[in-house]
Amino acid sequence: MHALTAGTRYQRQHTISQEDINRFAAISGDTNPIHTDPAVAAATRFGRTIAHGMLLYGYIRAALRNLAPSAVQQQQTLSFTNPVFAGDTVQVTVEVLDSDTHTIHCTVNVTRADGKVACSGETRLIVGHE
Repeated sequence: MHALTAGTRYQRQHTISQEDINRFAAISGDTNPIHTDPAVAAATRFGRTIAHGMLLYGYIRAALRNLAPSAVQQQQTLSFTNPVFAGDTVQVTVEVLDSDTHTIHCTVNVTRADGKVACSGETRLIVGHE
């Protein structure tokens, strides 16, 4: 695989529905009512249901797969700084910091439509791994 150059970017957009959140809760087993019960979530500091952090990570992983289809993820850091609510549209951005013939080092971000970063971090991918 040819090394990707610094600054190469892949972006995708998602509108996260309550149904997406409910399906993720059912699949993952994380049925915390902050995610799935609008009445319970309304009484929290968030005021409404929020997406699971790992659902957001799933969108990041899909973006990484599009950027480097044959690469294997070796390492990932993530900080969750702002909630994503049911109905929010987010922009997932993966940007190459550096790469060589064996590794790709990227930043990853999920940003809400209001410009607030929901989660961000860095990842290292291994290329040519069989």
